[in-house]
Amino acid sequence: MLPETNRSRALAAGAVLVAVAMVVVLVRACGSGGPDLDPLPDGEKRPEPLSFSGKPMWDERKLGMVRVAGAELRGDAAAVVAGDVGGIGGARLAAADVRTGAPRWVVDAGSPLKGGDGAQAHQGHGSRAEQLSGVTGKPLLYGDGDDDSGDWTVLVQYSEGSRGDETEIGVAALSGKDGAVRWKHALIRPESGDKGDDDRGQKVRLLAADTRVVLASVEGEEATELRTVALDPATGGELWRNEDGWAYRFAGGLVLGETRGDRPPPARWDAARKNSDVFALDVRTGAKRWDLNGTFESSDLDAVAGGTAAVTVRERKPGRTYEDRRTALLDAATGRETARDGETGSDGVATENDRLWDCADDGRTLIACSGADGRLVTVRPGAGEDPFITKKPPFDEDSMAQVGLVWRDRVFVHASSGGDRPLRRAAVDRAGNRIGAAPRGEVAAVSEKAVAFRVDRKGSSTDGGLAVHAAAFGAEPPEASASARPVLKPPGIDATPLWTAVTSAAAASGTVPGSAGDMGLTTVEDVRLAGGALVLTGRDAEDDDRDEQVVVDVENGKVRWSVRDGASLGGGAEATFVGVSPVTGLGGPRIVDMGGEWLSFVEYRGPGGVEGVAALSLKDGSVRWKKQVTSGNGYAALEAADRETFAVRVSERGAGDETVVYATGSRKDLWRKRGVTPESTGGGLVLAAEPGPQGRARRDLIAYGASDGGLQWRLGDRYRDPRLLHDAGGETVVIGTADGGAVLDRATGRELARTYVPLDRCDGDGDTLIVCEANPDAPGGSASARAVTIQTRDGATKIQDLLETGFLTRYAAFGNWFAAHRPATIGPGAQAGRFLVFDGDGRLLSDDLPGMPQAIGGGFAVLSSSEIMHGFGGGVATFTVHRVRE
Repeated sequence: MLPETNRSRALAAGAVLVAVAMVVVLVRACGSGGPDLDPLPDGEKRPEPLSFSGKPMWDERKLGMVRVAGAELRGDAAAVVAGDVGGIGGARLAAADVRTGAPRWVVDAGSPLKGGDGAQAHQGHGSRAEQLSGVTGKPLLYGDGDDDSGDWTVLVQYSEGSRGDETEIGVAALSGKDGAVRWKHALIRPESGDKGDDDRGQKVRLLAADTRVVLASVEGEEATELRTVALDPATGGELWRNEDGWAYRFAGGLVLGETRGDRPPPARWDAARKNSDVFALDVRTGAKRWDLNGTFESSDLDAVAGGTAAVTVRERKPGRTYEDRRTALLDAATGRETARDGETGSDGVATENDRLWDCADDGRTLIACSGADGRLVTVRPGAGEDPFITKKPPFDEDSMAQVGLVWRDRVFVHASSGGDRPLRRAAVDRAGNRIGAAPRGEVAAVSEKAVAFRVDRKGSSTDGGLAVHAAAFGAEPPEASASARPVLKPPGIDATPLWTAVTSAAAASGTVPGSAGDMGLTTVEDVRLAGGALVLTGRDAEDDDRDEQVVVDVENGKVRWSVRDGASLGGGAEATFVGVSPVTGLGGPRIVDMGGEWLSFVEYRGPGGVEGVAALSLKDGSVRWKKQVTSGNGYAALEAADRETFAVRVSERGAGDETVVYATGSRKDLWRKRGVTPESTGGGLVLAAEPGPQGRARRDLIAYGASDGGLQWRLGDRYRDPRLLHDAGGETVVIGTADGGAVLDRATGRELARTYVPLDRCDGDGDTLIVCEANPDAPGGSASARAVTIQTRDGATKIQDLLETGFLTRYAAFGNWFAAHRPATIGPGAQAGRFLVFDGDGRLLSDDLPGMPQAIGGGFAVLSSSEIMHGFGGGVATFTVHRVRE
């Protein structure tokens, strides 16, 4: 659609530089170029050398990624990285401190967005975090703010609702400061909506953004019914639509794009497209200004800067049956060709038949391309009248100078390895002069203070490593400082066990030491250390349909006593539940220190069907007391207990559930509440859950006074679906919510700290350190899961998301350190599984723990080689007891 322009006029326009004044720098063979510097044209200032630190400050493993799709550096404040974390569909977008890699905020595919009102980061098919980045693979950012202000914005795809026809998919704008949703705009709506769309094959693609417009595409299956949608970057409101194709490169008041060809616009390293045509739209209205349909057989964008577009074109010359492919330089305002391969410049100086390949640009004023015979070609629109030729190549005539990145008049190039030549890299100015030291890898992103290099990990099949180094102009940058030495010592657990315990199945296998003691259980499903004893629960070896509780002397492994379901407790009472619920993973035993004696609480049934709670002495198993709870018209379940109170859930026929709270010492009935279920006791409070509709969600978590049942605080008006995750009877509790988790002051319910990372399975024996598993249900599976630590000290609470622990499992916290398991690997370089110890900041203290701690206390540690999974027979077959020394 070029007015008054046909193919012959477009080709003739290539004889002179008309619409855009430019400089073409042709760098010829001269080895390394020597110490002499070729001059820059038009009195341009030579760029300062950029130096890099020898050691990286951090790498992609700090963010828990196995492959990086792209990165952007925001000044000296933040790095924004999109990548894969392993697993099916596991993708992550992380904003991190540029010097330490510590995450400021994180978005995982399939996880809730902060402030998104139920929206989650969209998890689609594909790799390299396609739903969390733009068409180049890099995170899509716009706006001002290269410092801690976080005024810039990051775009992601979001979804709401179930998968399939009822899913809403759109674009969400996130704050650079904290990842909170600034706005969101639906592009694909549920089928049942007024504006519904029943195309299950539809998808959204993030294209480009600046402070004027946000561009995204909506396309049907295999890119049919393709349209570009422009949104207001401030509000997310729709500005215009265009159905010509993908519009994704800005050029002044225009946005350039391509019609649908054999593939969508890819990142630069993918193969060139075919059967597409370049077009230009008005950036504010979407009106078409020109296109190349009919001018060439096909065309696609390579680079755009300063009003010039480098376009790969395919054309068939008369008499030929095949297409020629070349790069044309176009005036972006009109689409007319301004210079072409193999022609003369305006002053008659030959460009020596130079061909252009794989162009890149800085998006502002400079384009750089690979030329023939090892030459580099750069284009600076509007900076001079005549071509400028120098004879200083980056490498040699036999090595193509491949362009990687253009940034502030610096061109990062490399020559591939071949023959006896290794892979070589260089940073050069636009005249081909070397600028500073050679880069340490392919440059992915640069800022004034840092540079991110792509690296290949030894022994890894992936090619997406990323190492972030310090950078400085004209001087050596500061080397990355070594991590502060851990102030903690690893736990002093003796490597040699005092004794080994086995189950009946392990004993029958004959693979355990002869000194091991048989605990009389098929598996051990729960371990508690209390009062110089181990309290074990699991399935009875003689009758695996019954739970059994075994109390063992921790010093020598001798069984003190045991009780199983159905055992007599005297007076006609029989034990009914002494183990762990296979459904909830909760339940008995409840071990309580009464000051002078440790007791184990179990449930019982008596004559006439009455049910209640019995207290057994850990010393000898004798019954210290029994408390009847029902009169035979219902069921009783002990839910929580401490030395002050114990709480029972009573289910009576026709009356629903009721919480009943008793004084532990006197067994006095203190108070009752219907419609809530007790979950923990301690610190003068009983925490109870109020179920939502049909019991599928938690509507509220409520704190009642332990002595009188008075309402102390509740959470339903502050959080969606609050649920108790951890309560060790200290000053804090941890809750999970529909969009993350929070740490609360136990006495008042006041929020001390909050995270928008989904939490589960928290562990810890006090307030000093709590470790939770984050994001366990994310689409990436175990790769997306990792440890989140919570530390409360000196009145302050700190939550840390330890992304680098994503490939560890089985977190358990004791005191001020936590343990984890690193599973064994297979294939080349396979490693055996190991048990690790970290401090609360994620610093490794030890990597040779003898096993996974299940319980520690009183100078003893119980370790196992595998995790105890509560219920469903998921316990361990054997464990060891070790001495713990200071």
